[in-house]
Amino acid sequence: MGINCTKASKVKPQQEQQNQQVESRTTAVDSLPPKASVAEKMSVDTKKDSPQDNSIPTLADGEIDKQISVEEFKLCLTEDLKENEMKVFEAGEKQILVVKENGKVYAMGAKCTHFGAPLSSGIFCKGKVYCPWHGACFNSKTGDIEEFPALDPIPVYTVNVDPNTNEVKVKINNKTSNESTHKPLCKTSKDSNEVVVIIGSGAAGHSCAETLRQEGFTGRVIIVTKDEHLPYDRTKLSKAMNLEAKLLSLRSNEYYSKGDIKFMFENSVEGVDVEAKSVLLSNGVILNYSSLVVATGGRPRPVPCPGTHLANVFLLRTPNDANRIHTIANNKEISVVIVGTSFIGMEVAAYLVDKAASVTVVGRSSTPFAHVFGSLIGRRLQQLHEEKGVKFIMDSEVGELLGDEEGKLTEVILTCGRTLKADILVAGLGVLPSTEFLRDSEIVLDSRGFVPVDEHMRTNCRDVYAVGDIASFPLHVKEENETRKLVNIGHWQMALHHGRTAALTILGRSEPIHKTTVPFFWSSMFGKSVRYCGYAPQFDDVVIHGDLEDLKFVAFLCDQENVLAIVTLNYDPLAIQFAALLREGKTLLKQDISEDPKGWTTKLQDL
Repeated sequence: MGINCTKASKVKPQQEQQNQQVESRTTAVDSLPPKASVAEKMSVDTKKDSPQDNSIPTLADGEIDKQISVEEFKLCLTEDLKENEMKVFEAGEKQILVVKENGKVYAMGAKCTHFGAPLSSGIFCKGKVYCPWHGACFNSKTGDIEEFPALDPIPVYTVNVDPNTNEVKVKINNKTSNESTHKPLCKTSKDSNEVVVIIGSGAAGHSCAETLRQEGFTGRVIIVTKDEHLPYDRTKLSKAMNLEAKLLSLRSNEYYSKGDIKFMFENSVEGVDVEAKSVLLSNGVILNYSSLVVATGGRPRPVPCPGTHLANVFLLRTPNDANRIHTIANNKEISVVIVGTSFIGMEVAAYLVDKAASVTVVGRSSTPFAHVFGSLIGRRLQQLHEEKGVKFIMDSEVGELLGDEEGKLTEVILTCGRTLKADILVAGLGVLPSTEFLRDSEIVLDSRGFVPVDEHMRTNCRDVYAVGDIASFPLHVKEENETRKLVNIGHWQMALHHGRTAALTILGRSEPIHKTTVPFFWSSMFGKSVRYCGYAPQFDDVVIHGDLEDLKFVAFLCDQENVLAIVTLNYDPLAIQFAALLREGKTLLKQDISEDPKGWTTKLQDL
C-alpha cells in the first residue's frame, strides 16, 4: 500500500468558514468542519467505566469519572467510506472525524487541539492526520501527537462495525464537551535518585519536562528560569500584545503540580560543572543533576547605537514587554518606530498600526523577508502593510537615539540622514543565543554561540543536552563520506520537538530527529497567514504559482533542481502535503512544479 494523502470530501457542501484571522486568537476556534452527515443515535444508557470508549475524560486529579453518560451512534455504512478518505459526522454534540485505511475504520476528534482547526480540511497520509493551519499531526489510531505545535492528542473512539449490516457505530461520552485529552503524568518516586535539571522554560524546556512525565520518568524534574511566569506561548507576543501572561500559559499551575514539575522562577544559571554534574544558580544555590537540558533560547538582538538606555526603547521577549508596548502605543498621539523587518518586527507593526498615530519600520535591506521568501513575496507583504498604513524606510539603519530631559525617547536618527519623531521604539532585529554562561564550561559552543548536538540532542558532554533556539543540530541524515551538516532553526514547532527528543533520549528510546520532524512555521499579519514548510537557508530560484496581488499563492524555493521549501498563503493544504512528503524522506524536483503546483501531490499515493 502506498502513501495516500487524501483531502476530506465534503458530502454536504457548504462554504468553509476559515477566516485566517482566527489563527492569531488565543482561544480555541469555534468554527466547525464541514458535516458529512448526522449520525443516528442507537441507544442511551449510563455505564461505569465503559472499556470500549477510550475517550473517557479525566478529572483534574487524574482519576476517571465513573458517572458518565454513554451513547452509541450509527455513523454510516462501511461502503459509504472510500479508502483513505476523511469524513465528518455529528454524534450528539460532538464532531467525529472518520477515516478508512486498509479496510479498517477509525474515529477521532474532528478538531486540532492547538487552535481548533477542522482536521477535515487537512490531509490524511499513511496513518496520520495533518492540521491545515500549523502543521500539527496526529496518529489516526491512537490520537497521539506525531508533530507539534499541538500539545494534546485528539480523542479517539472505539469503532464497532456490525458484520450483518455493515453499520459503523461509535460510543460517545456526552457529559463533556472537551475535544482534547491530556496524557496522564506520572509523579516523583522516592525510589528514584535521578534528577533532570532543565535550564529555561520556553517551548523546548516545557516540552522536555512534560514528555518526561508523560513517558514514565519518576525522578525529580526541575525547571530553572529567568522568567516569573509559567511557560507561555511566545508566538502570540507579537500578535496579541495586550494579553496577560496567564492567558498565554501553555499549562496551568495545577497541571505542573500534578506531574511534580518544579520551577525555580527568576533564577539564572551562572555556571555548569560537568565533572561534578552540578549547576550554580544566581541565588547561590547549587543543583546536582543526573541529566542536564539547556533550553535557554535566544535573547533579542539590541539596536547597535547610542541611546538605547532611554525609556520606551523595547526588546520584545516577555508578556510584560508586550503589555507595556501595547499600553504606551495604544494612543493616537504616539509615534512608533520599529527597527528591523524580522517576523517579530512585521507582526508588531501589523498589530500597532491601527492603535498608534503612526508606525514606521526601518530596515537595512531593500525588501522585507527577501532572504526567507524571496524579494517578490517580500515586496508584496511590505505592500500589504503599507495598504494598512505602515510606513517603511528601507536600506537604512539607526545611528542614534535621542531623548528629552526626563530620559524618554523623542527622536531616531537614521544613517541615511533622516530624523524620525518617536515616542516608542521596538527592536525586531532577531535573536542571539543565550549561552554566555556556558563559555567557561566544557560544553562546546560554535563560533556564533550555538551548541552543536547530535541527532538525539546530545552535546559533547555526557548527560548534557541542548534544545530549542540555541541548538545546532543535524536536520538531515548523514550521507556516506559526508561531513555532518548542522543547522539552527528558531521555530516554535521545532523547539517543542527538540524538547521531546531530549526527554526520550534521557529515557533511552528516542529516534534521530531527522526521522521524526519536518520544519514548519507560520506568521500572521492582518489576518493573512503565511505558512512555510521545509528548510532553505539559500536558494537560487523561487517558482511562484497563483496570484501575488490577490494574496493567494504558493512559492517553491529551489536550489538547482531540488525544491527545499514551500511558502503558501491561502493555498491550503499544499504546505502540509509537502510536509507529508518530507516526512517520508522523499524529495520534490523543480521539474515537478514548473507547470502545475499541485500535480505532484497525486504521486504521493504511489510512493
